[in-house]
Amino acid sequence: MMRSGNQTSLLMQSPKPNSQGYCLVASALSGFGTSASQADRALTLFRDAMSQGGVTPDGRFLNAILRCFGDDIEAALAAWKTDIGPAAASQQRNGNINLQQAYNGLMHVCGRALRPDIATRIAYAMNKAGVEPTEVSLNCYKSGKRVTMEGKTGDSKKGLGLTNQYENLLSVECTKYNTRKWDKSKRRAGDKKIRIIL
Repeated sequence: MMRSGNQTSLLMQSPKPNSQGYCLVASALSGFGTSASQADRALTLFRDAMSQGGVTPDGRFLNAILRCFGDDIEAALAAWKTDIGPAAASQQRNGNINLQQAYNGLMHVCGRALRPDIATRIAYAMNKAGVEPTEVSLNCYKSGKRVTMEGKTGDSKKGLGLTNQYENLLSVECTKYNTRKWDKSKRRAGDKKIRIIL
């Protein structure tokens, strides 16, 4: 389609990238959880999006960036502390972000690294930040763990149970139950009970 006056084709004009476009690129970089760490490229993409693109860092975009770290949880935490976390906090103050999705990206990296201890600390940090960890957060950890276990054993079912005290604690932190008397929800079969003695 041509404009009559200036002969400029509308097809030749490219739209400015938005958060969704950057999110798609970050998802491709992550290899959907199957490739090696792309931390350097992900941070470059994040910084370009913030400076040149003028993109607001929403939770989906931050989740995709964090998943690019593969199983390098130390680098992901360092990036969270220096670049990603401050950007997320600034958007949270404006009410423009789903911070839980960003934290779930960190949970996925913890699963890839087989580090339930760090995932449990992240769940506590989520509570401190006013973001309640949910079963989605636990499933993000399990999803990352599944990717790593498939690569090591070739069997996705083997080793996926919650095998140690940190994974059990993470499960308790991410699974909330309604305690109101009028609500008849009950614990599922096989859930563990914790007794606290004061």
